Amino acid sequence: MKTRKLPYSLTKDGRASLRGEHLVPSLEMPRLNLFVGVKTGKKYEKGYLVYLGKDVTVDDIGEKLGLKLEQMSLGRPAIESFITALQRFKIGNVVSVSFPETDKCVLTKEAEHPPTKERKRKLP
Repeated sequence: MKTRKLPYSLTKDGRASLRGEHLVPSLEMPRLNLFVGVKTGKKYEKGYLVYLGKDVTVDDIGEKLGLKLEQMSLGRPAIESFITALQRFKIGNVVSVSFPETDKCVLTKEAEHPPTKERKRKLP
């Protein structure tokens, strides 16, 4: 199972971030309805989908998170359901994550795209 898109972090005010990080569902037990940043481990409620340009597999995600073999076997079903859920959404969609069951990750579309910054128009 593979994907070419992953959620990306938003700024504190909910806008698209230029210096953010890729997000995956939190695999802590009990399951939290949060994403976790791959680089920093910081938790996020929402993320927006970005195109990666290459395939990412369940094993790639486990490796990036530094999961040990036992942790990977426990987290694999949740990551697989995450990758499957990503297929329903388009690049730019803002999504949140929930776990109705321990091994099933569900993504919910919160917005079509992150809000854009309104620019003040200069008068001529």
